[in-house]
Amino acid sequence: MLAALLCCTLSGFAEEKPIEIEVIKRPQERSEVQLPTASIDGLVLTIEFSEATASQVTVKGQSTQVVVYNGAFTSGQVVITLPSLSEGGYCLEIEQGDYVYIGEFDVE
Repeated sequence: MLAALLCCTLSGFAEEKPIEIEVIKRPQERSEVQLPTASIDGLVLTIEFSEATASQVTVKGQSTQVVVYNGAFTSGQVVITLPSLSEGGYCLEIEQGDYVYIGEFDVE
């Protein structure tokens, strides 16, 4: 019971941090696009899209470019529990149709 209480208490100290997302458009695209939103809370990554469409999510180390997570989704909200990550910077890449969205976050 003590271990369960300790886990609940420690997870309460994690703070959700928003991830700033940018879009990389194909040159011929001119229409406005609604950016997804993303946040990281400990090792839980949450991504929300304006509508449910197929997307590919990849997380890489910024300095090493080593892929630490890769998955495909078709929902409007994606919640991913990342594997244990070393401290440092990471790049979030979301491919959705002709668009690629990128964002960066740190693990402390």
